[in-house]
Amino acid sequence: MKGIYKLLLLMVFIFSVNLLSQTFDGEWQIDYVTEDDAGNGTGQRTLAVTALEENTFVALVSRESANAYYIVGYKNADSTSGRLGVYPYGSDANDYRTRWIVGFFQVDFERTRGIASHNGIIYVTNNDPDHYILTFEMTNDTVISHNARLSTGTQKDIWAIDIDDAGRVYVTQEGDSTNPGTVLIYDNLDNESAWANGSVGTPLQTIQLPEPGSARGIAVNEDGSVIYVSNHYSKNVYCYVGNPTDGYTLYNGFNFNVDTTFIASDTSTVVVGPWGMRYMRGNNLLFIAHDADFQRGMAYEYGRIYIVDPNTGSVLDTINVAEWNKSVTGSYNNYINWKASGYASVYSVDFDNNKNVYSQSYYAWTVDKWKYTGTLPVIDLTITSVEKLENELPQKFELAQNYPNPFNPTTTIQFSLPESSTITLKVYNVTGELVSELIKNASFNAGVYKISFDASNLASGTYIYKLSNGNYTISKKMILMK
Repeated sequence: MKGIYKLLLLMVFIFSVNLLSQTFDGEWQIDYVTEDDAGNGTGQRTLAVTALEENTFVALVSRESANAYYIVGYKNADSTSGRLGVYPYGSDANDYRTRWIVGFFQVDFERTRGIASHNGIIYVTNNDPDHYILTFEMTNDTVISHNARLSTGTQKDIWAIDIDDAGRVYVTQEGDSTNPGTVLIYDNLDNESAWANGSVGTPLQTIQLPEPGSARGIAVNEDGSVIYVSNHYSKNVYCYVGNPTDGYTLYNGFNFNVDTTFIASDTSTVVVGPWGMRYMRGNNLLFIAHDADFQRGMAYEYGRIYIVDPNTGSVLDTINVAEWNKSVTGSYNNYINWKASGYASVYSVDFDNNKNVYSQSYYAWTVDKWKYTGTLPVIDLTITSVEKLENELPQKFELAQNYPNPFNPTTTIQFSLPESSTITLKVYNVTGELVSELIKNASFNAGVYKISFDASNLASGTYIYKLSNGNYTISKKMILMK
């Protein structure tokens, strides 16, 4: 339409899920584990891993008590070979701490927390005084510094990191028991000038999490329209929808409800929660590492990776790392070369190009590769959006009659906001039962907006849709006629 353009402001999940495609028909099995105390080990406690391609990955070592922070590259790896460089068992920072060096500038690894990769470039969150995101690349025989670095300029530690297909970088800034964490989103290496000179970058967006806690994991889909963030303290995983240009809103239809405590065999209670995450693109599966908070002993009985429906948060399958260890070794704290890492402490998860899964054992000092014996399912998604129309600034808070009306099965709802507002848009049946929450406590600038409502799963009849801005509520009726 002339004079009108559509601006994608906010993504609202209205999913059509093919239930048949959610079937897991196989099992998860260890393909290999890097040898712990031999020539293929990481040498120290291993916090995270990122895969560049099958059997080529980089492990992140982060142990504060030994002042050990470094990355270990593996190429064409198996249990006993593939490690690039020498990292003796029990390595410390005196000889092995990684330094990012380009020209005359260098940055030492310090409280290094997160790692991710994109197009062969390895990104690491470092907590030196400038809180840099540092980049590296792998050669045939080593891992070297890449020339890009960006200062986040934060005062709190940065932790988890992920990159979308456009190369935009998503990083969490850790909160604590009284302060919420945040998500910082930076443009790619070509578009954000700070990557070239190491200055403080300007975030495309900053998202404050809804409650205090420690933001340990982040996962994004291909285009960055969906972000998942884990809060280990509150035990929640948040889902945000939107885009890096116009911003994000919290999507409350996603609920990841699993155990927050585990009763070990000695009847002690182990407190557990979500850690690192990755979104398996193409299959649309969310993998969530779930374990105790740097706890040994009876916590070795718990560690696992949940595979989750990204629409709802429901668990579809589980890689039970602890039970695998016990089935292979006979106990929860024993290591067998290539077969089991033992000492379950799984804080990270990633995939290679063939969709094998890589995890790590923090206390076994290993990287584990998992294979699936069946065919991984694909979750089918249908996403609709709220669109802003360019026209005159409306004079009043208004809800228009849906069109078409009657409708089958979709209709458009349009509303006007004379000023910036936080709104909710809900649909009820005639008995007052809530049947759909299209928008929940989302912030919009002044303007005219429209959203499509899909009633495919509802019966014919009259429905009431209500728009609220906290002060006023407007209701109108619509008729679904199938």
